[in-house]
Amino acid sequence: METENQKRQFLRNVTAAAGLSAFAAVANAAVPAKAGAPRATEDEAQIASLLVRWGYARDSDDWETLRQCFHDDATIHISWISAPAKDFVERSKLMAAARKPGAHLKHIISPPWVRINKNRAFSRTHATLFIREDIEGQGADITSWIRFFDQLERRDGVWRIVKRVAVYEKDRIDPVDPRGFPAGFFNGMDLSKYPPTAKFLSYWLERIGRPSDPKNIIPVLSEAERNLKQEFETWMMAAK
Repeated sequence: METENQKRQFLRNVTAAAGLSAFAAVANAAVPAKAGAPRATEDEAQIASLLVRWGYARDSDDWETLRQCFHDDATIHISWISAPAKDFVERSKLMAAARKPGAHLKHIISPPWVRINKNRAFSRTHATLFIREDIEGQGADITSWIRFFDQLERRDGVWRIVKRVAVYEKDRIDPVDPRGFPAGFFNGMDLSKYPPTAKFLSYWLERIGRPSDPKNIIPVLSEAERNLKQEFETWMMAAK
């Protein structure tokens, strides 16, 4: 036989379920379905998978998969390179070949904000780059916060990147040893010549022989970023 407590719990469950159903009904009514929504959802999923796959391929030296993320005529514009994407892949291979034991990097890619117009798309993605490196005999972790702006096209039913540009938010350097860097570690380390939003990243790139180009460092919330956004939106809306 049911106790009074069981009856009261049953009533609470029914009431909660009814409330959730009512909320869902209101939410669904507030966002009416649009023609072509299933197609758009599928396209967004393909693009999101592509952008995450780029990070995994770059970090794991999977060069063929990385190459397949781009269309043949694609370009990339990041701190250390502004060139055809195929050159980026080849130069990344050289960087990996020169990597010292214990050094590595990892891109953490966030879910993208994707806008689609026909066979063109404009996506913005937050990314965090983690770098483990030995600097003057000291283990160091460099972290760079980035926004990737991507132009993408669907050709022959496949979405790939046409143009990728990085916008740099900030970066930092931390010691691997919890006791911190030794006294005098930063003496003689002139960071003033590097862009403020990517100074430690630029310092590391120069150390490994891939100096950054200040023209490629677009600062966050700058006029250059606003112009980039307008350029990409105009390109997307011009899809035929």
